Amino acid sequence: MTQLKAFNPVARWRRLRERGLFLFGREAYAELRKAHWPTREQTIRLTAVVLAISATMAVLLGLADFGFGKLFELVAP
Repeated sequence: MTQLKAFNPVARWRRLRERGLFLFGREAYAELRKAHWPTREQTIRLTAVVLAISATMAVLLGLADFGFGKLFELVAP
């Protein structure tokens, strides 16, 4: 019969550190620092474009749904 190991949070922390969790975090942070971030104006403009396209698609899909609904009511009452 195998013995169960007691839970040791310090040993677990050391194993995670040895496996590179902290290295991964440091490298991810370094990559984010190197990234080119948009300016405030670019962010506002691109957000407006996304919202406009989303609203346009919502209206078009709503109209298509309404039209197909009426068409099916005529075909199969």
